Amino acid sequence: MTALTTRLYDAWRQAVVAGEVINQFEAAQDDLSGQWVKGDRITYGIKLIAGQFTHYACNLTQNEDIEGATEQKQVGDTGYLCRLNSYRALRPGASNRPLGRQQDLPAEASLCRFRCQDNDHPLSLLHREPLLTVPITHFTWKAYYNIAPIEASGHFLWIPTTAEGEMPHLLQQLTPAIIEDALGLFAQLSDTILFFNGPHAGASVNHIHLQAVRHWRSLPIESAPTLNYKGYQLLANYPAQAAVFDPQQQRAELTDYILKLHQLAVPFNLVMLENKVLVIAREGDQAVVSEFPGDVLGSLEMCGAITAVDRSVFDTVTPARIKTAFQKTVVPASEVIDRFG
Repeated sequence: MTALTTRLYDAWRQAVVAGEVINQFEAAQDDLSGQWVKGDRITYGIKLIAGQFTHYACNLTQNEDIEGATEQKQVGDTGYLCRLNSYRALRPGASNRPLGRQQDLPAEASLCRFRCQDNDHPLSLLHREPLLTVPITHFTWKAYYNIAPIEASGHFLWIPTTAEGEMPHLLQQLTPAIIEDALGLFAQLSDTILFFNGPHAGASVNHIHLQAVRHWRSLPIESAPTLNYKGYQLLANYPAQAAVFDPQQQRAELTDYILKLHQLAVPFNLVMLENKVLVIAREGDQAVVSEFPGDVLGSLEMCGAITAVDRSVFDTVTPARIKTAFQKTVVPASEVIDRFG
């Protein structure tokens, strides 16, 4: 591990042991498995139990621990992983998502779901001590734990702040400065996936942030071969055709590609793993698909690690269903490049 990676996961462990990675939520809807009803108060987070990082939750209203809300399995022999995590439905903005295009995320600072300007809100980022503070080129980046973690071994938010520590409300879009800093941060990390979910491509908060999770297993997208298309390297034989960039050699090309996506108003995911950066263009009108109702497919899903909030979806997932979902929600990179002109 790199020095920064060791510091990051040491800080995660310390926060879990201290009971900091547990938060209280009010359920905005009934749980599909009957573990809670709308209005119940739920504590949810990560505990260290018998030496293992473990998802934990308790229904305070009903005075009962919640069990069976997380599980994972391999999907056939494809390498796809499906994880059940019903707790993800508790996070702000995650309830009652219809199929298709989602409402635009509010841009106003007063409506920011990080509560970045609201010191009185219990879930405000302003109440959380950052796990790490790392100055990069343009911003000082602070790592916070995610309040609804996917990975028990580490799920982080990286938020840019000023050198003085102030947290400006910047929208969830990638500027050249943010891209340069993201690459600089990624260069200091190992054993970690760093990613960006854009609006209508998995983002639930319109405040600039990157996410990171522990990279503990190979993902199906990593073994996909590439082909050359009009000077770009694209994934081949993978249902989510992405553009592939070398983070060391193609920084200008990556920035140019992302800015062109912004100009075309094409939603996208950015995924940094191992020695490659992937950009996956998305069909915003198919943000939530019938194969995986209840939540938007984000960066990790595009890589082959599916999170389901509904047990019936988890129980019935198949490779064919994943492929169909990707075909609906992904715009092939070759089609995007053709639009560049």
